[in-house]
Amino acid sequence: MSAPDVGPTTRFGRLETRGVLLGLSGTQLAVVGTATVVAVVAVYSAGMSGLVVASPVWATLLVAGSVSVGGRPVVGWVPLLAQWHARKGTGATSTVATAGDVAPGRWLTLPGLPGRLELVDCDELGGVLVLERRTGTVTGVLRATGTGFVLEDAAAQEHKVAAWGRALAVACQQSAIVRVQVLVNTRSGGLAPARRWWREHCNASEPGLSAELAGMLDEGFVVPHVRETFVAIAVRAPRGRRRLSASDLALVARHLESFGAAVQVAGLRAGGWIGRADLARVLRAAYEPGATARAEETPAALVGSPGVRERWGSLATGTGVHATYWVSQWPRTEVHPAFLQPLLLGEATDRTVTLVAEPLPTAQALREIRRAKVEHAADAAQRARIGQIEDESTRAEVADLERREAELVAGHGDLRFTGLITVSASGTSELEERCAAMESAAAQAMCEVRRLVGQQGVAHAAACLPLARGVL
Repeated sequence: MSAPDVGPTTRFGRLETRGVLLGLSGTQLAVVGTATVVAVVAVYSAGMSGLVVASPVWATLLVAGSVSVGGRPVVGWVPLLAQWHARKGTGATSTVATAGDVAPGRWLTLPGLPGRLELVDCDELGGVLVLERRTGTVTGVLRATGTGFVLEDAAAQEHKVAAWGRALAVACQQSAIVRVQVLVNTRSGGLAPARRWWREHCNASEPGLSAELAGMLDEGFVVPHVRETFVAIAVRAPRGRRRLSASDLALVARHLESFGAAVQVAGLRAGGWIGRADLARVLRAAYEPGATARAEETPAALVGSPGVRERWGSLATGTGVHATYWVSQWPRTEVHPAFLQPLLLGEATDRTVTLVAEPLPTAQALREIRRAKVEHAADAAQRARIGQIEDESTRAEVADLERREAELVAGHGDLRFTGLITVSASGTSELEERCAAMESAAAQAMCEVRRLVGQQGVAHAAACLPLARGVL
């Protein structure tokens, strides 16, 4: 009896934890070296009594350089804490900038993003492009809907996985493409069309029944959930940070249309490039999902956001609180391509899942791999010299590096993936409950998540705004 066909599988590389020497970064080595110098000087100056007297200094430095807390070295928390307190002291953690008033104007200012973004209409695409002169990138946003994957047979799933791989290969082959973002937003709402239809076609001869049914629709308006999927592609501006000309727009449109065609082959139905009105609604929903769920007017009326206040572990807006997580570790074993089903299709309320793929040039990827292999070889020699045993995680990292190098030499592309998850709620207590539910769903998907404390503003912008922005 033959084994059942389980379909295609996916394998992820481990999170690289290598350092300059013995897994320690340059900063850690400097701190540990300083602790060693202090201890040696104390011993040569006053013997063991000097070592004991100086123990608070060298012991503190040794702990700061070698111990990790929350997945980050103690010395790595220092710049984060300093930056957070500096921003908090200067009032940079609070803003009153609106997130929805984008339809009438040319410039766009959003909380958590430095500088202004320029909106440029593109007739070739029939949508709007977002130009960020600070980074010299132009972003187009494509609305997409899936054609089904979980219930497909193994052959259809394998075909769609291969087609999506070819779409990412297109991004690797086009040097103009800087970043690709896939954003799946699940939020309350979805009955606006039903309410609008009932108000237009209700039976005026029976006002009692009409009022009763209208009340039922009003009460259940925020109960259902609607899922939206966007694919944002950021390309290099042909003229750098200067204003785009008509020929520049045509060139950018060709790059975007090329990747959009590859996405459709991968099994996504393209709903067109979004315009100013849709962009205004999507951006407002990222900051105030509750207010947007109850709004039935045009997005141009969604203005007057009361502002954003960034906290250590969350982001507070006028109608809710948000917390953004980073997927610090993808599944370590081979998994089915639908492994994110608990996060995407489970019981999700006001949750945004974002995947950012950044193509790496082949020469840069090979340099990084070879530098990492040299660092691992130096660590292995040092461990052999001091008699330290090499652990299995180090051998797994080396195997991942060799596999990546072999794939690059064979002609494949290399991408740097980043996963972000944002949970939204109306209050702090409800947010913690939903965060716990999300962490449970992530565990079912065999992913490890970590809350991005001290940087919730920039993390929320990267996770919830379909602008294909980098995380760091």
